[in-house]
Amino acid sequence: MAQRRWLQTVARHTLPLISSKPTSSLKPLPHLLAPISLKSLLSPKPLQQFLYTDLTLFHTRSFSSNSRDDSENEEDDGEEGEEEEEDYDSDNNEAEGDDVTVSDMKREYSAEEKEAEAAAIGYKVIEPLLPSDRFFKNREPVFAVVQVGSHQFKVSNGDCIYVERLKFCEVNDKLILNKVLMLGTSTQTIIGRPILPDAAVHAVVEEHV
Repeated sequence: MAQRRWLQTVARHTLPLISSKPTSSLKPLPHLLAPISLKSLLSPKPLQQFLYTDLTLFHTRSFSSNSRDDSENEEDDGEEGEEEEEDYDSDNNEAEGDDVTVSDMKREYSAEEKEAEAAAIGYKVIEPLLPSDRFFKNREPVFAVVQVGSHQFKVSNGDCIYVERLKFCEVNDKLILNKVLMLGTSTQTIIGRPILPDAAVHAVVEEHV
């Protein structure tokens, strides 16, 4: 069974752009995809699942029941032999490609590489959540639209979003979702071009099996 991770998010935004009041924190709507989650102001949306289908290709050959002359049979045998050699070569090439992929997955990343890849997805790891941390705040009438990977979510304090498994972070890690596309209240909205650099959504990674 595939593992999913979700983030219980708390939005902390600097709202000088919206009003003269001090910075307000954002609360994300209910539980982005193949594994973070935000709890919704409205009714929670159903969990979306992604099915990966393994397609197997079957190569068929036609055989004739009619006998032919010896020269034609020899030509057919020669062609089949060449096809088998090509199949063998292609299998070897695929095996080598698999080895390269596995080695890439096992390679170690430097701290700078980890930070750069995480930033490209849309988050930054801060530190593990401590038992003494009072990280979650009461729901506020503020929302944000954040992007994680290729998916976008509307969130408020206490919401959860399901996302794909994130690199370089563990369960209970505190994150900053730094790709905030929109920020607003019931009366005002600010849209980024394409993001709002002064806004951020704080989240915690949780795992659901």
